[in-house]
Amino acid sequence: MAPFMAHRRQAELVTPARPTPHEYKALSDIDDQLELRYYTAGVEFFRRCDAAGDDAAAGDDPVMIIRAALAEALVSFYPLAGRLRELPGGGGKLLVECTAEGVVFVQADADVRLEELSQPLALPEPFVKEFMCCDQVGQRDVVVGKPLIFIQVTRFRNNEGFAIGYHFCHSITDAFGVAQLLDAVYRLVRGEQITNPPVWERELLSARAPPRVTHEHPAYEPLPVAAAAAEDVLLTMPLEAMAPIRSFRLGPTEMAALRRQVPAGLLQSATMFVLVTAALWRCRTAALGYGPSQRVRVLVVSSARWNWKRDTPLPRGFYGNTFIPLIAEATAGELCGRPLAHAVELVQKAKFSVTDEYMQSFVDMLVQRGRPSIPLDWTYAVADTGGLGRMMGATKLAGGWERAGGGITAAGRKITASRYSYYERCKGATGVESAVVTMCLPAAAMERFAREISGWSNSGSSTMTSSL
Repeated sequence: MAPFMAHRRQAELVTPARPTPHEYKALSDIDDQLELRYYTAGVEFFRRCDAAGDDAAAGDDPVMIIRAALAEALVSFYPLAGRLRELPGGGGKLLVECTAEGVVFVQADADVRLEELSQPLALPEPFVKEFMCCDQVGQRDVVVGKPLIFIQVTRFRNNEGFAIGYHFCHSITDAFGVAQLLDAVYRLVRGEQITNPPVWERELLSARAPPRVTHEHPAYEPLPVAAAAAEDVLLTMPLEAMAPIRSFRLGPTEMAALRRQVPAGLLQSATMFVLVTAALWRCRTAALGYGPSQRVRVLVVSSARWNWKRDTPLPRGFYGNTFIPLIAEATAGELCGRPLAHAVELVQKAKFSVTDEYMQSFVDMLVQRGRPSIPLDWTYAVADTGGLGRMMGATKLAGGWERAGGGITAAGRKITASRYSYYERCKGATGVESAVVTMCLPAAAMERFAREISGWSNSGSSTMTSSL
């Protein structure tokens, strides 16, 4: 499609619709990790429910509708309208001051039709940054004293659709917490009550005094370097030499081809996410040309919301960070020299049910070790954000609008995109679901990866390229 630009109006602050408490709230020890101090981005797309539209809805302005609902939602989610502060003498520990200063809101118009974008709508889009107010965010790794949410609502040509682009501070919430906020906005647009009121209670994910680590947490331990190995190419490669971020789509045909390479017994327990992750890990390792004795990892960024062995102690409505990093490991020679089923088994074994004690040990470890970062040398991380759409429930809005697609994007963050893939699920016009994953690699490695994944899925149609 032809390039286009969004014409933005002046940014404003949307504050809670009614007075809210002015107080300080402590973050959890998971929230307060140094590597979460940045802004993550996403986009939601909406279209009219029927092609003809209706006269009553034709005049509805999605910008004003979303703005009003956002102000109302912030009454319940009032910490998101505040600002992060550093605790004096607290070693850089953060807390949120609930100031009700508001979130940044920008309205925009794009002279393009929703149907002109790639179908099915999956991120990253070639022009996804046009749907987000990146200039307002500034440095995405500076979080103290800044608005915690940045939102841009962009109307498409003839008001036949719109996009909600957003940045959120990862220190105060995760993608599922933002989905909860958006679900509240959508419900308010429909004239409904918020059925899942937000709950703070971050103390539930805070360390014991003193911390007591009772489990191993291998994601935070560095890999041994093979004797003949140089540095990881992704550490030495200049960002300008990286290929544009690409999105790879695996539909029913490609998934069936992958399943044929895995024994039936293993398929019974392996989810679509596990199968795709194993294939991507193997193909990415081969494309990067790591030495056969070099140990490599795949890190699955999983949410404790869904993985608790028993009923989660987190209350319904909890919107803090709940991620847990799960690790599978092998040598590059073992991973690439054995059948795909072996990689599937490794990823499957990495998944486990979180117990209360494991989660407490994890939080204690973070505090005991001074908020350590996860070493990402020779590591491929996959974040499963495919459940965000379902978490938001019904996404038909008043005025004849319905959700058409969207999700989390790494737009503008090649350094993150080179380590992480976001796993999404999207549906085409026929309603058939596909897996969509992002990838960012050096140019030569990207071409090798595209050939590898195409060969494994036995279909040259598995790739869909997007440049950012």
